[in-house]
Amino acid sequence: MNPGSRYTLERPTTGEVLGTLTVTDTEMFAVAGTFAAAPAFGPYRPLFDEDARLARQLAEDPDPALLERAEAVLDGLLSLGLILRGESGRGYQDFLLGIDGDEASFRPLTPEEEPL
Repeated sequence: MNPGSRYTLERPTTGEVLGTLTVTDTEMFAVAGTFAAAPAFGPYRPLFDEDARLARQLAEDPDPALLERAEAVLDGLLSLGLILRGESGRGYQDFLLGIDGDEASFRPLTPEEEPL
């Protein structure tokens, strides 16, 4: 995965394309990028906004109640069954994704892209 690579964020169960992530930086276990939301992202934005808000709070305050709320939000995000599809048609089904405004970060939970 290289800077400039583009992935569409999709929800296969509904056929929705939620937006496009363009990679701007890669590290060993994490990828940063920009996120261009599609109109279909609107209903999901509050869940991602809550996830970003809780992540910022947890960085300052390791309160167990905050952690429990963040885990519940993460479970909600994971239950969406989202995929990141690369331009080659390969991509990721197992990943952690954060979207904060037009910035995104994700951490693949599998080392290599897989056929989707």
